[in-house]
Amino acid sequence: MLESEHKQYSEKVLNHIFVGSQLDGVKFGLGPGAFLIRFEHYTNHSPDQLWLNIESRWAVFPKETRVFPNSEAEMKDFSEEEAYQSVFLLRREKVTSVRLSSLYPHLHIEFESGKTLFVNGYHEKYECWQAGDGPGYSGQEWLIVATPGGDISTWAPDSFN
Repeated sequence: MLESEHKQYSEKVLNHIFVGSQLDGVKFGLGPGAFLIRFEHYTNHSPDQLWLNIESRWAVFPKETRVFPNSEAEMKDFSEEEAYQSVFLLRREKVTSVRLSSLYPHLHIEFESGKTLFVNGYHEKYECWQAGDGPGYSGQEWLIVATPGGDISTWAPDSFN
């Protein structure tokens, strides 16, 4: 279960780095369970290059969605093609807000169209998603991880606090 203080800090970091960025590209993993999405700030914003690595179930929900899944078991099965097509429809859209669910770190990235990229944040043994800056996994200053057991870990530069 997410501690309120960790949740609030993680949401603050996620909003700082992602709001205003645009979905800029994808990198396919070895199978349908691994997927990396790239985001870019095309304005003078630091950090400017961002990534979201997804290792769990995810979906894009329409604007009018009010109730989101509480677990992977509640998520609808999509073909790999259907899932990727839903992300492609978000290309170049700006992120307007990011939030986490209250019980577990299910990630909600909202876009200008009102659509929400939802990523499951709970697995007993595995990290469901990671987000950070830079072109890859090394040398980043910002890192947010949905950790096993439904918690979250967040690293940010000392100057951010």
